Amino acid sequence: MIIAIDYDGTIGDTNREKIKWIEENLGKVVSPWNCSRTDCVPIIGLEAYESMGDYVYERESTLVANEVPGALDALRKLSGKAQLHLVTARLERRVPHAREWLERKGVLPCFEGIHTSAGTSKSAICSAIGADILIDDDVRHLREIDVEGLFRILLQDGRDDKPDCGSGVTFCRSWSQVLEHSGSARK
Repeated sequence: MIIAIDYDGTIGDTNREKIKWIEENLGKVVSPWNCSRTDCVPIIGLEAYESMGDYVYERESTLVANEVPGALDALRKLSGKAQLHLVTARLERRVPHAREWLERKGVLPCFEGIHTSAGTSKSAICSAIGADILIDDDVRHLREIDVEGLFRILLQDGRDDKPDCGSGVTFCRSWSQVLEHSGSARK
């Protein structure tokens, strides 16, 4: 089995860094599950979102981020039964920061490959690597993906209500739920 996993907000809890930036710079309070580009731009605007990204996705902010609760243990478990690929929307120049974070946390060896969808799409990457599962915290990468048989999981840690994921997307509010659902996903 091949599992494609997003980094920001899925493994590294950069959403908490976004929350801090939004509060400090805009005086607004947002929940972690409203920090994906899809959900956050309507709240703070594109210009503010891009300014925030210029801070949050750089090395210093990336490296201070905690893990999304349960992510590291889940990666270790999943890597024992599947081939894992990191599939991030980070710009190429910001991917080494995520790689360094993974290395510092001791989970870089869990990944067979690290890919950026900047300039392409997560759908194209999943197709190219033959992914069976895609796990992401931003529903835009999951809703209209064109990979036959791809099991899609929206992970938004701690979210109480169930968002409108669209058809064919499984919602999980924790990595333990992801582990439960990933075992039943086979092409």
